[in-house]
Amino acid sequence: MNKYSNTLRKIISQALPGLQAIAEEQFNNKPAPSKWSKKEILGHLIDSAYNNHQRFARAGEQENLIFNGYDQVAWVQKNQYQQRQKEEVINTWFAANQHLSFLIDTIPQDLLEKRTSIHNYHQIAMKRIPEGEPSSLSYLIEDYIFHLEHHLVQIITGYKPRLSIGQ
Repeated sequence: MNKYSNTLRKIISQALPGLQAIAEEQFNNKPAPSKWSKKEILGHLIDSAYNNHQRFARAGEQENLIFNGYDQVAWVQKNQYQQRQKEEVINTWFAANQHLSFLIDTIPQDLLEKRTSIHNYHQIAMKRIPEGEPSSLSYLIEDYIFHLEHHLVQIITGYKPRLSIGQ
């Protein structure tokens, strides 16, 4: 197991009880009509897992690290997370990230660390890297985990992140 898959598995295992403990009313509450509820934020993390799964799986099939983006707001609306049962959203989030951790575990170390300046991390990463600055797939995986924890802090009271970019 590599450090990224191990970290992701620890995060989702430790976050699961905190998610399950959130009261239904609190999970569904939208702080404003245009703001996401905790349930919708978790749904956004499902969409992020699916999109990043494709990115990580395709990385070894291409000569660059340029990947499709997606309209996050539209995906949350299309997937209607707010109308779904709390348990379904939580279970889907857990399963999607567990699935992603298994994929990450199969990525060869040389592919993880292969550096290129041909990427679009200036468009798709949460912690963006300037266009043309060398980076690697491992950076995008770390950024995914950072993004995941950024939102877990918003959802679970008292959640403490495990990873910051650059560790």
